[in-house]
Amino acid sequence: MKKKGSSEPTDDEKVKKEALRKKELEDAEKLLILAKADEVKDQTLGFDFDGNIQLKKEIEEMMLEPIDNPQEKYELYYKVVNKLLRDYLPKGDSYKQARDYIYEEKNTFLTAGHRKNDQGIRGADGRMAYIPNIHELINMILEWISENGTMIDLYTKIRDKNIELGYGKPLFEVK
Repeated sequence: MKKKGSSEPTDDEKVKKEALRKKELEDAEKLLILAKADEVKDQTLGFDFDGNIQLKKEIEEMMLEPIDNPQEKYELYYKVVNKLLRDYLPKGDSYKQARDYIYEEKNTFLTAGHRKNDQGIRGADGRMAYIPNIHELINMILEWISENGTMIDLYTKIRDKNIELGYGKPLFEVK
């Protein structure tokens, strides 16, 4: 309590005043943090080739390439992969099952390991594969063609790659 005629604050008043001052500092700190978050993020200071300081807009300087190219996927899948397989795998009903084994491994590779389930559903589509994976498959097929390989050679080449990538063994094995 204050003594009569004393201008000195009491301990209780000092505690309240200190708490108010801390609260004001916390509020000011919060406002500074929020203001910092609103600052322009894509501009930084940098040096040009002559050593002069300049303001750089980082986002504008980035070379952004399309992440995905549906047209390229279409061309690669249908006009390269499938065309090569149609042209170089034996034709006719007597080879259908053997072709299906190869197609299963091809699609497992392109779908990053999605194999058909018991109902024949894969749950993924090889046409939506990553472009680098399609290129890798094309290289495997071209290598097989250049070696004059057999159907077993192509099947085991793709199957072994699938196993190496951890996509599991096929439900059926060609012996």
